Amino acid sequence: MKEIKCTIIQDLLPLYVDEVVSQDTKEMVDEHLQHCEKCQKEYDSMKQELYIPAENKISLFKDISKKWRKKKVIISITSVLLTAIISLAVFSYVFYHETVIPYSKDLFKIERQNNNQLVFHYFGESYAGVNETHPMSLEIDGEKRNVSFIFYTKTVAKSPSRNLFNNEKGLNEQEYTFNLIESEKIDAVYYVDFDVEKITAGKDSWDSILKRAVLIWEK
Repeated sequence: MKEIKCTIIQDLLPLYVDEVVSQDTKEMVDEHLQHCEKCQKEYDSMKQELYIPAENKISLFKDISKKWRKKKVIISITSVLLTAIISLAVFSYVFYHETVIPYSKDLFKIERQNNNQLVFHYFGESYAGVNETHPMSLEIDGEKRNVSFIFYTKTVAKSPSRNLFNNEKGLNEQEYTFNLIESEKIDAVYYVDFDVEKITAGKDSWDSILKRAVLIWEK
């Protein structure tokens, strides 16, 4: 038999590796590989780089599919958790995050009733809470006076009325009554935001708070 050139065999090797050659061609390549070390090395190299056994192909595709399904599950769970966290944060902000309602003559009014009890009137739509101090002695213009501080808070879900200047602004009037005994001691009431924890920690003081407060009632 005439000897076949290596270049021809190497051209056939990819088909030979994939087992898509005829039986005659296969036998011819087998015969050549038995006697040609160069082509045998080329065949071994090609088989390692390109050839995936049929039984391993199915396993490979299964592994890829399994990993992709696992990744999709992780993405779905992460999305659900993030949505839940964001929803909880929004809910907490809307219903629990309190901010101070700025003082306005249209929103607040304080008066002393016939029994000497102080009553605080709020004309806003709604509020979240009231913060008030017991009367405390502070020096004002060189005179000791019993002062009480107060402020109202709101949340997004409970905002002041947007219709303060219409004819029905007194319709939603709400009252906050000071303790009767303390009412008799109070010389002045100021509206101002204060944080007791900061005062306790030495980061703020009642004298400093008094300077930025708004006087809303005095004897």
